[in-house]
Amino acid sequence: TIEDKIKLFYKLLNQSMDIHMAEDLKELEATYEVKVEKSKNNVDKEAKDIEERASKRAEIKRAESISKSKVIIKKDIMALKEKYYYMFMDKFRNTLKEFIASNEYKSYLSKIISRLSEEIKSYANEDVVVYVTNKDKEKYGEFIKGEISKNNSGNIIFKTTEDIMGGIIAEITEKNIKLDRSVDVILEDNKTYIMQTIFETLEAGDYNG
Repeated sequence: TIEDKIKLFYKLLNQSMDIHMAEDLKELEATYEVKVEKSKNNVDKEAKDIEERASKRAEIKRAESISKSKVIIKKDIMALKEKYYYMFMDKFRNTLKEFIASNEYKSYLSKIISRLSEEIKSYANEDVVVYVTNKDKEKYGEFIKGEISKNNSGNIIFKTTEDIMGGIIAEITEKNIKLDRSVDVILEDNKTYIMQTIFETLEAGDYNG
């Protein structure tokens, strides 16, 4: 009958719908699983990226902290070395002052004048301006003049200066020649060696202040 055919049609239709629905559900489930897995992977990757960035930031901060500490330590060491350098130089200058006031200083002057005379012997007829401290002029003026005059027939003109501790500065004005043989310039010329010696002593722990 027509009713039976209609019932059969509905039955087949329902079966077909059930099959399609099951397939759709299966496809939907598969798609969902893929999306969930992809989402999970994305979350895991993002979490890993966050961890790596955090780790890098922590490492950078740690490196910066270590770098800053090294700079601070280096500055402290340099400040300490500088402090001891000036302490040493103060003591050394006092020792030099004692030497300049001693009898040995005259022998020292004789040696530097002898070397100086060799350097200016080509200008034996020229006037020589000699810069010395006021104390050295009073105490050794005649001696210095006599020593220079051995190899020089020009005038010896003295000028006093307190810009040097000791020694002499000779100037041949006409030839624009200036020879600095002061104690101060010798100190300056040997500054690097003095500093190196002090720092090596400090590192060895031999300096007791």
